[in-house]
Amino acid sequence: MHEFGIATEIVNVVKETVESRPVKRLISVTVEVGQLAMVNPEQLKFSFEMITEGGPFEGVEMRVETLPAVAKCKCGFEGALGDEDYVCPKCGGMYELLSGRGICIKNLEVELEDES
Repeated sequence: MHEFGIATEIVNVVKETVESRPVKRLISVTVEVGQLAMVNPEQLKFSFEMITEGGPFEGVEMRVETLPAVAKCKCGFEGALGDEDYVCPKCGGMYELLSGRGICIKNLEVELEDES
């Protein structure tokens, strides 16, 4: 289950980010996952919960947004792909994948420390 490794890296990046800022509490983490990233969102959330259990991020909500796969073809097609589109849906040729395979931390919702 590679979702556990991905969740571990997300926790590491989040930890580095919040430690360098005046963050009192982390509320949620929003992650964008490409349609073709081969990541199960529910397993990713479960792994995140298991990793953060008993630590400073326990109870933090993980939100996962799926981004569509977008491709461009020599025939002029440019748009979103379906789950089973291994060739261009317009001409049947090979396409260039523009997006849809990445994983990115999109947002951290935090409560900041009082600056008074």
